[in-house]
Amino acid sequence: MAKLGIAPMSRLRVAIATTVFLLSAGAVQAADRCGAQTHMRFGETRAYFGDTLAACRPDGYCSAVVALPDPSGQAVYRQQLRVARPSPGADHLVELVAANPMPVAGPMRFTTPGQTVDPGPWLVPTSPGANEFRVSDPILTRSLVSGLRRQRIARWTYPSDDGPVEAYFSLRGMTAALNWIDCRGAAASG
Repeated sequence: MAKLGIAPMSRLRVAIATTVFLLSAGAVQAADRCGAQTHMRFGETRAYFGDTLAACRPDGYCSAVVALPDPSGQAVYRQQLRVARPSPGADHLVELVAANPMPVAGPMRFTTPGQTVDPGPWLVPTSPGANEFRVSDPILTRSLVSGLRRQRIARWTYPSDDGPVEAYFSLRGMTAALNWIDCRGAAASG
Protein backbone atom coordinates (compact mmCIF):
# COMPACT_ATOMS: atom_id res chain seq x y z
CA MET A 1 0.00 0.00 0.00
CA ALA A 2 2.88 2.30 0.58
CA LYS A 3 3.73 1.92 -3.12
CA LEU A 4 0.49 3.77 -4.05
CA GLY A 5 1.70 6.86 -2.27
CA ILE A 6 -1.25 7.15 0.13
CA ALA A 7 -1.04 5.66 3.59
CA PRO A 8 -4.07 3.64 4.79
CA MET A 9 -5.00 6.30 7.39
CA SER A 10 -4.84 9.02 4.72
CA ARG A 11 -7.17 7.01 2.48
CA LEU A 12 -9.65 6.82 5.33
CA ARG A 13 -9.47 10.58 5.81
CA VAL A 14 -9.94 11.14 2.05
CA ALA A 15 -12.95 8.78 2.05
CA ILE A 16 -14.50 10.58 5.03
CA ALA A 17 -13.83 14.00 3.51
CA THR A 18 -15.33 12.88 0.19
CA THR A 19 -18.43 11.53 1.93
CA VAL A 20 -18.89 14.71 3.95
CA PHE A 21 -18.41 16.80 0.81
CA LEU A 22 -20.98 14.80 -1.15
CA LEU A 23 -23.51 14.92 1.68
CA SER A 24 -23.07 18.65 2.20
CA ALA A 25 -23.25 19.30 -1.55
CA GLY A 26 -26.67 17.63 -1.57
CA ALA A 27 -27.84 19.79 1.34
CA VAL A 28 -26.68 22.97 -0.36
CA GLN A 29 -28.26 21.90 -3.63
CA ALA A 30 -31.59 21.33 -1.88
CA ALA A 31 -31.41 24.71 -0.21
CA ASP A 32 -30.60 26.42 -3.49
CA ARG A 33 -33.09 24.48 -5.65
CA CYS A 34 -35.13 27.62 -6.23
CA GLY A 35 -32.25 30.05 -5.82
CA ALA A 36 -32.28 30.85 -2.12
CA GLN A 37 -30.81 29.82 1.19
CA THR A 38 -33.70 28.44 3.24
CA HIS A 39 -34.47 27.73 6.85
CA MET A 40 -37.35 26.08 8.69
CA ARG A 41 -39.58 27.86 11.19
CA PHE A 42 -43.09 27.05 12.40
CA GLY A 43 -43.14 24.10 10.00
CA GLU A 44 -42.56 26.34 6.97
CA THR A 45 -39.64 26.48 4.56
CA ARG A 46 -38.61 30.14 4.51
CA ALA A 47 -36.25 32.39 2.58
CA TYR A 48 -35.51 36.10 2.83
CA PHE A 49 -35.35 38.36 -0.21
CA GLY A 50 -34.50 41.93 0.78
CA ASP A 51 -37.37 43.14 2.96
CA THR A 52 -39.67 40.29 1.91
CA LEU A 53 -40.04 36.92 3.63
CA ALA A 54 -41.17 34.05 1.42
CA ALA A 55 -42.61 30.99 3.12
CA CYS A 56 -44.14 27.69 2.01
CA ARG A 57 -46.08 25.26 4.18
CA PRO A 58 -46.10 21.50 3.65
CA ASP A 59 -49.73 21.73 2.42
CA GLY A 60 -48.60 23.86 -0.57
CA TYR A 61 -49.68 27.29 0.73
CA CYS A 62 -46.92 29.82 -0.07
CA SER A 63 -46.71 33.56 0.56
CA ALA A 64 -44.48 36.58 0.19
CA VAL A 65 -44.79 38.84 3.25
CA VAL A 66 -43.63 42.32 4.19
CA ALA A 67 -44.22 42.99 7.89
CA LEU A 68 -43.63 46.34 9.55
CA PRO A 69 -42.16 46.05 13.07
CA ASP A 70 -44.10 47.34 16.06
CA PRO A 71 -41.71 49.58 18.00
CA SER A 72 -44.06 49.54 21.02
CA GLY A 73 -43.69 45.78 21.34
CA GLN A 74 -47.45 45.36 21.74
CA ALA A 75 -47.69 43.19 18.63
CA VAL A 76 -45.40 40.97 16.55
CA TYR A 77 -45.83 43.48 13.72
CA ARG A 78 -47.77 46.71 13.12
CA GLN A 79 -49.01 45.99 9.62
CA GLN A 80 -48.43 43.28 7.08
CA LEU A 81 -48.74 42.95 3.31
CA ARG A 82 -49.11 39.36 2.11
CA VAL A 83 -49.24 38.01 -1.43
CA ALA A 84 -50.14 34.33 -1.29
CA ARG A 85 -50.80 31.32 -3.48
CA PRO A 86 -53.03 28.93 -1.49
CA SER A 87 -51.80 26.04 -3.64
CA PRO A 88 -49.29 25.67 -6.49
CA GLY A 89 -50.53 27.52 -9.58
CA ALA A 90 -53.61 28.96 -7.84
CA ASP A 91 -54.50 32.61 -8.31
CA HIS A 92 -52.69 35.03 -6.02
CA LEU A 93 -54.37 36.53 -2.98
CA VAL A 94 -53.43 40.04 -1.81
CA GLU A 95 -54.04 40.57 1.89
CA LEU A 96 -53.42 43.39 4.37
CA VAL A 97 -53.33 43.00 8.15
CA ALA A 98 -53.23 45.70 10.83
CA ALA A 99 -52.28 44.78 14.39
CA ASN A 100 -51.35 48.14 15.93
CA PRO A 101 -53.23 50.40 15.64
CA MET A 102 -56.28 48.39 14.76
CA PRO A 103 -58.47 49.62 11.91
CA VAL A 104 -61.99 50.95 12.39
CA ALA A 105 -64.77 51.30 9.83
CA GLY A 106 -64.06 53.89 7.20
CA PRO A 107 -62.41 54.48 3.83
CA MET A 108 -59.15 52.70 3.04
CA ARG A 109 -56.68 53.05 0.20
CA PHE A 110 -53.94 50.79 -1.09
CA THR A 111 -51.47 52.56 -3.36
CA THR A 112 -48.41 51.78 -5.39
CA PRO A 113 -46.92 54.47 -7.62
CA GLY A 114 -49.29 54.77 -10.55
CA GLN A 115 -52.02 52.57 -9.04
CA THR A 116 -54.52 53.48 -6.31
CA VAL A 117 -57.24 51.14 -5.13
CA ASP A 118 -60.24 52.74 -3.49
CA PRO A 119 -61.46 49.46 -2.08
CA GLY A 120 -65.22 49.90 -1.89
CA PRO A 121 -66.29 46.30 -2.46
CA TRP A 122 -62.76 45.17 -3.38
CA LEU A 123 -61.04 45.13 0.02
CA VAL A 124 -63.10 42.95 2.34
CA PRO A 125 -62.49 41.79 5.92
CA THR A 126 -61.39 38.16 6.24
CA SER A 127 -61.22 37.90 10.02
CA PRO A 128 -63.79 38.24 12.81
CA GLY A 129 -61.75 41.05 14.38
CA ALA A 130 -61.86 42.93 11.04
CA ASN A 131 -58.13 43.60 11.04
CA GLU A 132 -57.37 41.37 8.02
CA PHE A 133 -58.48 42.38 4.55
CA ARG A 134 -58.30 40.69 1.15
CA VAL A 135 -58.71 42.12 -2.32
CA SER A 136 -61.73 40.16 -3.50
CA ASP A 137 -61.67 40.90 -7.24
CA PRO A 138 -59.39 38.48 -9.16
CA ILE A 139 -58.72 40.91 -12.03
CA LEU A 140 -57.75 43.67 -9.61
CA THR A 141 -55.60 41.18 -7.67
CA ARG A 142 -53.65 40.27 -10.83
CA SER A 143 -53.15 43.96 -11.57
CA LEU A 144 -51.92 44.63 -8.02
CA VAL A 145 -49.48 41.72 -8.08
CA SER A 146 -48.11 42.97 -11.38
CA GLY A 147 -47.69 46.43 -9.83
CA LEU A 148 -46.05 45.04 -6.68
CA ARG A 149 -43.48 43.29 -8.88
CA ARG A 150 -42.54 46.57 -10.60
CA GLN A 151 -42.64 49.07 -7.75
CA ARG A 152 -40.42 49.84 -4.77
CA ILE A 153 -43.03 50.87 -2.24
CA ALA A 154 -46.71 50.41 -1.46
CA ARG A 155 -48.86 52.41 0.94
CA TRP A 156 -51.93 51.33 2.87
CA THR A 157 -54.01 54.09 4.47
CA TYR A 158 -56.72 53.12 6.92
CA PRO A 159 -58.70 54.77 9.76
CA SER A 160 -58.05 53.93 13.41
CA ASP A 161 -59.26 55.25 16.75
CA ASP A 162 -56.08 57.38 16.81
CA GLY A 163 -56.79 58.87 13.37
CA PRO A 164 -55.62 57.96 9.87
CA VAL A 165 -52.73 55.50 9.64
CA GLU A 166 -50.32 55.24 6.72
CA ALA A 167 -48.32 52.03 6.46
CA TYR A 168 -45.46 52.10 3.94
CA PHE A 169 -44.25 48.70 2.72
CA SER A 170 -40.84 48.39 1.09
CA LEU A 171 -41.19 46.05 -1.87
CA ARG A 172 -37.46 45.29 -2.02
CA GLY A 173 -37.28 41.58 -2.75
CA MET A 174 -40.98 41.13 -3.60
CA THR A 175 -40.34 40.00 -7.19
CA ALA A 176 -37.68 37.49 -6.11
CA ALA A 177 -39.96 36.19 -3.32
CA LEU A 178 -42.89 35.75 -5.72
CA ASN A 179 -40.63 33.94 -8.19
CA TRP A 180 -39.36 31.71 -5.36
CA ILE A 181 -42.85 30.69 -4.20
CA ASP A 182 -43.78 29.90 -7.81
CA CYS A 183 -40.63 27.77 -8.18
CA ARG A 184 -41.40 25.94 -4.93
CA GLY A 185 -44.96 25.30 -6.09
CA ALA A 186 -43.79 24.01 -9.47
CA ALA A 187 -41.24 21.73 -7.77
CA ALA A 188 -43.90 20.39 -5.37
CA SER A 189 -46.46 19.70 -8.08
CA GLY A 190 -44.01 18.45 -10.72
